[in-house]
Amino acid sequence: MTRKRIIARAILAVVAVLASLTVVAWRQSAARAVLAELDAVERELAELAETRAELERAVNAMEARPWVAAEAGRRLGMRPPTEDELVITSGDRR
Repeated sequence: MTRKRIIARAILAVVAVLASLTVVAWRQSAARAVLAELDAVERELAELAETRAELERAVNAMEARPWVAAEAGRRLGMRPPTEDELVITSGDRR
């Protein structure tokens, strides 16, 4: 081999190593960006799950009889009947 061929191969080898190092660095930075985005999405999902749990607790509280009775009194002026207003009927329809 001539000296020019040896130098050309050495230069080609150095270029190949630098190119592979560049590709590895690019892949790692891309992977870090994707992991950061994944972390952000997971945080958002956790926040949304917490919000959903809070809303479910609020709905359950609003479905409870004490809340419904209080709101019916406040909004519609309704109240529970007194004893003398209650009429007990039998279940028979004869």
